[in-house]
Amino acid sequence: MRTAREMRRLTAVFLEGEPEARFHSGDLRRAANLTGQRLSALLDKLHNLGWVADGFDESSPDRLPYYMLTDIGRRELTRP
Repeated sequence: MRTAREMRRLTAVFLEGEPEARFHSGDLRRAANLTGQRLSALLDKLHNLGWVADGFDESSPDRLPYYMLTDIGRRELTRP
């Protein structure tokens, strides 16, 4: 049950963003009120489903990873 609530909070953050919005893990963690470990597990699950893509922010000196909702993910999460 806890995982379902956490997943709903995380996917709500993605859905609140623009279709091309990119989120850094720290922002996702704070917005969804998750620990880093829980966020990582949920992002892995979404990534394996093809609902979230990841990349690296080339404009950042640290090359921070970012995550974005895919078209498939947006379609699946907004299905009635």
